[in-house]
Amino acid sequence: MFFLWIFCSLLSGGFAADILPLPLLPSEDSFYRPRNDSWKELPVGTILDARNVTFGTLYPYLPSPADAYQLLYVTQNVHGEPDTTVTTIVVPPNANKNRLLSFQNAYDAPDVDCSPSYGFQFRVDGVAAAWNRGQLPLISRFLVDGGPVINIPDYEGSNASFTVGPQSAYQTLDSIRAALKSNDITGLSPDAKIVMFGYSGGGFATAWATEFHASYSPNLSIVGAAIGGLPINIKNTYTNVNNGMFSELSVLATLGLMSAFPELDQYVREHLKEDVKEAFLYPLKRCSSREPIPEPSLINANITSFFDNGDQFLEDFNHIVEEVGIIGKRVKKGHAPNFPLLVYQGTNDTVTGPVKDTTALVRKFLEAGTRVSYIPYLNQGHVDALILGMIPAWTWIIQRFERAEALAAADRFLQNDGKDIVIDNIGLEDLANGYNQGDQIFLDGEALIHGYEL
Repeated sequence: MFFLWIFCSLLSGGFAADILPLPLLPSEDSFYRPRNDSWKELPVGTILDARNVTFGTLYPYLPSPADAYQLLYVTQNVHGEPDTTVTTIVVPPNANKNRLLSFQNAYDAPDVDCSPSYGFQFRVDGVAAAWNRGQLPLISRFLVDGGPVINIPDYEGSNASFTVGPQSAYQTLDSIRAALKSNDITGLSPDAKIVMFGYSGGGFATAWATEFHASYSPNLSIVGAAIGGLPINIKNTYTNVNNGMFSELSVLATLGLMSAFPELDQYVREHLKEDVKEAFLYPLKRCSSREPIPEPSLINANITSFFDNGDQFLEDFNHIVEEVGIIGKRVKKGHAPNFPLLVYQGTNDTVTGPVKDTTALVRKFLEAGTRVSYIPYLNQGHVDALILGMIPAWTWIIQRFERAEALAAADRFLQNDGKDIVIDNIGLEDLANGYNQGDQIFLDGEALIHGYEL
């Protein structure tokens, strides 16, 4: 019976592939652009347009059984100027519409045509599909019957500003605002509890959204954020990956910064050596062509040698790099997440930067009063920690939803049936769940046992 289901699904998927139109590239699709300029006066999170789309799966001829919608919404760019971008809302069969999982996908691209809203659509192929849909296993636990509604924002924005932290924060948080306003489109409850989740580049966006929540969107009912393999300091990451397997990340990050800061774009182009210019600028069009383009290899490349003045741009534009590329600078008491965090990373991660950066960030969150569960995977690399951390992250996310719901139930009880009850020395969350049950919070003494220093 199972094989018959697979056969019928593939057969119907083949028919669907013939019937459904091929999605347009974002750079060519009018849906991505507002119809007029009146939107610039509207509040962030306002939905400007919506449509149904068909969500893809890991199988090219098999569309997802989940319903999917896309929202064009108002947000802002890194300079605080009005902007728009798109988020994809996935509603699994019999979804729990009181839960919203905001998944920040690691699309790491300075090309808007690599955006998740395009790459996750059924019938899309090529680099955009491979890179985006290749990360579906990270949320496979939630795409099942009864799973939460899932929000997947194009958080780099309309100009694909990879590694521009504040812009990723604004556009992620505004996508959640838009999702909560989509009840008549998606059925999501406007009072849904929210958990954010991301790994690597997606962890970068999730961490920035976490940091900005207190000042930018304190009214959003976020109850947790799971953050893995995140680059804390893009300058350190640049140094860490250069001359190695993942040296292309230095190029992608630089191009992402260039898209947001014209003065940096001009500077880099002036100092880029002519013989490497094509290879350096190639990622700007990686997903834009429907025909395969020969991709220059940047593995083990010394990106610093691509410029006639070395990596001087990192010094000349250090004020920009520090402002938009270092996570945690704004975290302090009174300006820290009021929801728990799960942070995990391999101690031998050679992609995102030294693990001591992550440990220092965890320490900063703890000192500011945020509850943090920190799991350093000893002697594991970037991909290893992604795999090892997947199921623990799923478990933690589900627990956060359940705790939030239990807490809300306890709160309702105290406000209604329990008005005359006096509870001493116990908090509402303790009443609902038990204090810190299941958390792993490593402090100074334990840190050395686990092989790292706080």
